[in-house]
Amino acid sequence: MSKLKDEVDLLRSIPMFVNMPANKLKLLAFASDHVSYDAGEVLFEQGDDSDAAYVLISGFADVLVASEPGAQSNKVAELGPNSFVGDMGILCDIPRTATVIATKPLETLCIRKEHMLDMVKDSPALALAVLQELVQRLAKTTQDLSEARQEISELKGDRS
Repeated sequence: MSKLKDEVDLLRSIPMFVNMPANKLKLLAFASDHVSYDAGEVLFEQGDDSDAAYVLISGFADVLVASEPGAQSNKVAELGPNSFVGDMGILCDIPRTATVIATKPLETLCIRKEHMLDMVKDSPALALAVLQELVQRLAKTTQDLSEARQEISELKGDRS
């Protein structure tokens, strides 16, 4: 099996790419870079400019978020193979919303911002898939926030 085919299959495993034509996925895979990280290495830090998204090929990474600059970061997620991270920042043109650190040796496919944006511009199906993914993430975040507020309220004994 060829490396390019493996990368296309990897991209197709990402929900927002699942309905993309094979030729467009081949182009995206060809334009992407393989980047390796050792355990403890930072892929990107919260607040950095968003310049790329990463598909994890192998290994694991933690997602850390600080409530404000200089504050202690809290682990909010663990990423493994076939995870896609960093896409929100490049798609919405916002600074990184989290820090991502490799917890084990990590192999990634790095998709540069300009390549991803070109794909979105050229493919209404991808633009719709991106929109759906962002809405799903927003809904999950809203649900998580609601549950966290409920837990805090119950811990305070303030069941109002």
